[in-house]
Amino acid sequence: MKIGNFFVGLVSICLLSCQSGVEIERISAENLVAVSSLISPQDSIVKVYVYQGKALGSVVRSGEAVIKDAKVSIEDDSTVHSLPFDAKNNSYFIDNRTLKVRASKSYRLRVSLSTGVILKGNCTVPPNPDKVVVAGNKEGNDYAFSIQKPANNVSFFTFNFELKNIVFVPKLGASTGPYLGLLVGNALFDAKDFTVNSIENKVFNAYLAESVSLQTMLYSLDSHSYHYLKTKTEAYTWGANTSGLIPNLKEPKPLYSNIEGGVGIFGAYNQSKVISVIK
Repeated sequence: MKIGNFFVGLVSICLLSCQSGVEIERISAENLVAVSSLISPQDSIVKVYVYQGKALGSVVRSGEAVIKDAKVSIEDDSTVHSLPFDAKNNSYFIDNRTLKVRASKSYRLRVSLSTGVILKGNCTVPPNPDKVVVAGNKEGNDYAFSIQKPANNVSFFTFNFELKNIVFVPKLGASTGPYLGLLVGNALFDAKDFTVNSIENKVFNAYLAESVSLQTMLYSLDSHSYHYLKTKTEAYTWGANTSGLIPNLKEPKPLYSNIEGGVGIFGAYNQSKVISVIK
């Protein structure tokens, strides 16, 4: 689950917070339950994380907050699939060959607790995105490239770049090998607000290497994933700009949630990959 490293860090421990995009004033902190799961046709395993909230001011390790005896299921068009608990990863899981997450299909999540609490969520996997068009050219020792706006069937999206097949031998005057610029990073985009025709970036020192390739991943997100990740990024930014000496005068925004009966995210994404051989 390579995408797990990209998303799961944003959708697990952070859900222990009581701030969300749903009305939770009627649920006390110690009774609040958080659920997180992002599903994709490309992932080999589907995971669902379930956490128990604690009273405000309490300190608890993330592993101690995991609810291990819930009944978790995901339903597709015709079948309800039960997800057993995996103690190694502190999550409920199912093999994607069994669940069969597919493009454009809808899925319903249900989490039942021994206390009688039931949490629900639903999502629809985005259609298969076309491969993005990457165009590049040599600028000195650098590789300048641009990425065209994704096709019309992609409503919300983000990119991830990696350098592959690097062969670089340091030489006098060329001790630093290829590295990516930070012009885009993991920015989140809404297609209807996307006002430029392309995104530009660079692979610095690309032509100092014996060989190097650029891998471009396009992640097409459903609306739930997009809005959750957007508010989570805003929360990170708010926290980074807050300190004991310089208080942040802006009010923190709540995290988006689509979990009925609690907080959290049940979302979906799809992806395409392009590898561009630079040298």
